[in-house]
Amino acid sequence: MTGPFDPDADESPGAPRHQLVLVDGRTFAISDESGRMWAPTHGLVHDDLRHVSRLAVSVDGSDTELLASTAPTPLSAVIVSRFDAGPRSRPAGVLSVRRWVAGGLRQDIHLQNHSGAERIWRVRVEVAADFAHVFDVKAGRPSPELTPQPAGSGWEITRPEDPGITTRIEVRPPPDRVDPDGALEWDLVVPAREERAVCLTIEPVSDGAPAGLAFPCDVAPADAVPLRRLDRWQARVPTIVSNDPRLSVVVDQALDDLAGLRIFDRDHPERVVIAAGAPWFMTLFGRDSLLTAWMTLPFDGSLARGVLRTLAELQGTVDDPTTDEQPGKILHELRRHGAAGPFSKRERYFGTVDATPLFVMLAAEARRWGALSDADLRELAPALDEAVTWLLGDGDSNGDGFVDYWRRGPEGLSNQGWKDSWDGITSADGALPTGPIALVEAQGYAYAALVGAAEIADQARLHRAPAELRDRADALRGRFEDRFWDERGWYALALDGAGRPVDSLTTNPGHALWSGIADPARADRYLDRLMDDDMWTGWGLRTLASTMAAYDPLSYHNGSVWPHDTAICAAGAARYGRWDVVERVVDGALDAATRFRGRPPELFAGLARRDSPVPVAYPSSCSPQAWASASVLLLVRALLGLEPDESGALRASAPSPARAPDLRISGIACGGQGHTVVVHDGTISVISE
Repeated sequence: MTGPFDPDADESPGAPRHQLVLVDGRTFAISDESGRMWAPTHGLVHDDLRHVSRLAVSVDGSDTELLASTAPTPLSAVIVSRFDAGPRSRPAGVLSVRRWVAGGLRQDIHLQNHSGAERIWRVRVEVAADFAHVFDVKAGRPSPELTPQPAGSGWEITRPEDPGITTRIEVRPPPDRVDPDGALEWDLVVPAREERAVCLTIEPVSDGAPAGLAFPCDVAPADAVPLRRLDRWQARVPTIVSNDPRLSVVVDQALDDLAGLRIFDRDHPERVVIAAGAPWFMTLFGRDSLLTAWMTLPFDGSLARGVLRTLAELQGTVDDPTTDEQPGKILHELRRHGAAGPFSKRERYFGTVDATPLFVMLAAEARRWGALSDADLRELAPALDEAVTWLLGDGDSNGDGFVDYWRRGPEGLSNQGWKDSWDGITSADGALPTGPIALVEAQGYAYAALVGAAEIADQARLHRAPAELRDRADALRGRFEDRFWDERGWYALALDGAGRPVDSLTTNPGHALWSGIADPARADRYLDRLMDDDMWTGWGLRTLASTMAAYDPLSYHNGSVWPHDTAICAAGAARYGRWDVVERVVDGALDAATRFRGRPPELFAGLARRDSPVPVAYPSSCSPQAWASASVLLLVRALLGLEPDESGALRASAPSPARAPDLRISGIACGGQGHTVVVHDGTISVISE
């Protein structure tokens, strides 16, 4: 998920390890635990521009001592500190900051006087903006900071080269003064045993249009639309209780994070999509959004509908090497306000080989779960037809029968699968292959897309007949087995431009197993290999075996652990009935998630559990990140073998799981009906509601 603008984009400036991240759609705020924005990666970002680069509160110029910092929802936080209330004064003053993020930021600053005498305290709020693009923020490229200037009843910070880009600031009560540096100051008189508060709101203005501040000072936060929308989501999604305390913690956290990462389109209020992750990817991504929607299907099918419809509208229509666009291709990344590289002239970049088959796969899977109706499929039919045409045409650039990629524009991604860093695809000896490159998982996705298209061809009224699509899928499966299998016990990572295997041992074939393309006997051998020490860390699966030349446990894609990748491999094992592998992987992955406070990050280091008692965070990992959060839901599905049957009813295909805890999941939607799944003493039951 690295950006196409920078081949080394997995490197970003350091920041304090413990940070406070609040997200709501296209807006996110990141600060240290005390709420202060000061580091190179901190700030309030909306539509890819940083509208606040510095935000700090001080009282009487003294340092505060952090007592507690928590985020009760994905878009709200409470921070409690104490400060020196004056000479020989006890108890100390208490500073309580409450923050909400949606369409901007609201911050309520409460000063509490627990002494028996009146106090007068000077509160100082520093605000600055640099309007840096999120690409530049991630890369640590500094921009000059600007401070507020009076405007109407409040203050504004305006981008000099573009007056339509503004940060609006309102405060209640008005400040007593503004110092020469632009900081706002109040002299608050706080009676004994009482408190006084200042309300600060910051609203981004983009291209002259206000973001739509959801938490103005005159609205009780609980009554604001985002929190009411969050309440509705939490009431609708399934709930889980278990005697394994890990499960409820990680599932609840995953659902909260996914709620915060949802993006609502003003032009289509009924439609919701999902951002890839905070802080760098608060926008629609093809691959990430499709996989997240897939993983979330049993818990919320609305994401699949919204993602599919939106990506259909953004589907490629022309051939443009600069952005890797082709007719029928599904985009990789959508950005606002442009940036470097392929975004310098357009908001869309199409450099991904797998989003197009995943688009078709998700449509078929959503139909199986009842999340799409026949009418929905017919609405999507033109886009599905174009996607299949791309798979069978432009998606195979050299005509060898395999879906492949090669960078056609000089500034795009050199690797266009999910391991899209510049060195993410290597041979066993560490060599970088030349393209076009046919990835192992892309063949699996293409196979599943053709099978899925055959399943929905009649309902969607696709142009190709089901029999033709199935024949195409069977032929691909045969070619795949002939060319990708390595007798050492795994499938090759890819074929290079000369048709030679890229022979490293990786997790990528686990995705092919998930798709169903692999021969069962060979799938068994590969899964045995995944459980060896060079792949299995005890916390998750290394993306690249430690026995390979390019292995680095602290790299982005060459030996780190990606929770979504590990979960997909577990789902592949479940597909082939390897419940021993499923149970071992799920147990380790849940342990890892709990070490990250219930929220698995984008990735973490591939260090063995025997060598490190805790999983080691990757320095610039996104958290929350959509498919990492959704991976928890896929793990639960894989552990229980939850699938719709041919009639659309929910079934649990796992045998009596020896290591599955007792649990109860209520509210799983399948086939237009709710279901409850119960595991008790190793027996799984599915009850229709």
